[in-house]
Amino acid sequence: METPQILQVASLLTLPQLQVVEVLSLRAAGTRRRDLARALGVVADDPLLAAALGAVLDSGLARIDEDDSDWIRTVALHEVIANGYGFGRAAEHELRYLPLEQLQRIAFELGAPVGRDHGRLVKAIGAALADPDVVREQFRAAPRVAQDIMLDLASGEPFYSDPHAMMALRNGRRASPLRWAVDHGLLIFNAYYGAAISMPSEVGAALRPDFRAGFDPSPPAPQSVPVSAEMVDREGSAAARSALASVTALLEECGRTPVPILKAGGIGLREVRKLARALATDEEGVRFWLTVAGMNGLIGIAGDRVAPSAEFDNWLKLEPNDQFGWLVEGWFQMPAAPLLLDGRPALVGSEHDGTSALLRVTMAAVLASLRTGRGAAGIEGLATMLAYLRPLVAGDAEEAVPMVEALWREYELMGVGAHHAPTALCHALAEGDQDRLAAALRDFLPAAQETVLLQSDLTAVATGTPSAALSALLDLAADRESRGGGYTWRFTEPSVRRAFDAGCTAEELIARIRAAAAGGRVPQPLEYLVADLGRKHGNVRVRTVGCVLRSDDVALLGEIRSVRSLARLELTELAPTVLSSALSPSETLAALRHAGYVPAAENPDGTIAFERPTRHRADMPSAGVDPGS
Repeated sequence: METPQILQVASLLTLPQLQVVEVLSLRAAGTRRRDLARALGVVADDPLLAAALGAVLDSGLARIDEDDSDWIRTVALHEVIANGYGFGRAAEHELRYLPLEQLQRIAFELGAPVGRDHGRLVKAIGAALADPDVVREQFRAAPRVAQDIMLDLASGEPFYSDPHAMMALRNGRRASPLRWAVDHGLLIFNAYYGAAISMPSEVGAALRPDFRAGFDPSPPAPQSVPVSAEMVDREGSAAARSALASVTALLEECGRTPVPILKAGGIGLREVRKLARALATDEEGVRFWLTVAGMNGLIGIAGDRVAPSAEFDNWLKLEPNDQFGWLVEGWFQMPAAPLLLDGRPALVGSEHDGTSALLRVTMAAVLASLRTGRGAAGIEGLATMLAYLRPLVAGDAEEAVPMVEALWREYELMGVGAHHAPTALCHALAEGDQDRLAAALRDFLPAAQETVLLQSDLTAVATGTPSAALSALLDLAADRESRGGGYTWRFTEPSVRRAFDAGCTAEELIARIRAAAAGGRVPQPLEYLVADLGRKHGNVRVRTVGCVLRSDDVALLGEIRSVRSLARLELTELAPTVLSSALSPSETLAALRHAGYVPAAENPDGTIAFERPTRHRADMPSAGVDPGS
């Protein structure tokens, strides 16, 4: 198993399982069951130890030796979990840097097989030192001075750096007491690379008489409080509807005005605040919804700006429960922690991202384990449970609090938790039950509304989530005023004019509004507003003109209008002596000349604009520069 894989597997261990692994890592060549139990302070046949060890064996981080069922061998844990409990590195790690002759001498003194294969020598010596009885026997035979030094190293820092002692070792003086310990592998000294003498973890663990590793096989029982399951689901449903509306509104706003990206990446605080003002929400919400949308493929990069992706249009066509299902499943597994605010721009990752998905999933399991009608007493209780279930990722209970606070806020925003209790969505996610999740989503987000209630104050109210078609119509002809539990639009002169400018006629707009109105009822004030603006719309029209042609010769202008080769000018009579052209002055002059006419450009004051030839000249070369270069 490679180091990244070992870390990945170890991140899934609970606290007692990790404690077992930490003790096993002290002996690279393996550990006897009785030595493992002694280090953990329990008897060898302790059932809780057996359960924790069984989980470690199932994870693949350790295995039972084929020839000796009492011997537990591990993958390269000593390379990943090092210097635990104040001990040094494992013997195999330290021995690999020693020359062959030194390894041969250590193997000989320990009674291990002696050969010329460097790797086998390292393994053989490591296996000998992994047996505490061998280490203690060698220690008893050591000179008294060496014993005192080794006891100090076992109980304190596992490094010894006396310059005189190391000089004696470098000079090969075998009379040194430390030379005896080095030759027997109880201490490691590399004359070429070592700046200090070190004690392998196998030796330290055997010589520290009072060594006991922590072992906490019983999970903590955080306090819980009564809470209404119906109230929790009701608030979760409201949060889910608000979440869906927030994501939709945010992406529509980004579609209207794509958001610029900082040169260093991400969306800066200024743009986040601008979006928050436009959506009447807070900066935390904008950061979170941008990340959720991005992780679900609903936004993309357009040049140097963020805008909705093409997938957003497909997403809009889904029913509300399917839209939110898309979001919540992506959120649950997303490797991002956007609410751990640390000054980062939005959409920029952090060191917390890699572990956030695992902790998010673990929190769902913690909440789902609460009895029905109960919620956690507070964030600290949830942090305690996460620290127990995923200690390698969460750290201890105190260290876990900031991450748990950020994740809990996500749970509230997504409607997965309320009052520190799980909603129906949380139970479905924790179980990985797609059918239960689909049912919860249908309960939380009913089918989209196809009609809206129109009121005499020119407002339109949808009590549920409006369909994409209904939203498109109302966003075209009215202005949104609120989102969340209910949606409100207001018809105004500018909003109705916006619909006319998009190509609607008064008759067509009223017909579409009536089709979308509950009961087909359109209040009279709204009909009057649409009809009145419909009569006025287009009374004054604005046309794009590239330039105008002017001549006192009316017949000449009439002739020019009839020339086929000049059709691309789109000439229109503005007055008997004035024609408009759709092209620019230079293009129009060129076209007229190509048709055989002799036009002239005109200044704003009516005088002829003379076209003087432009002569380009190069600057004089500076002194010392060769003009021909």
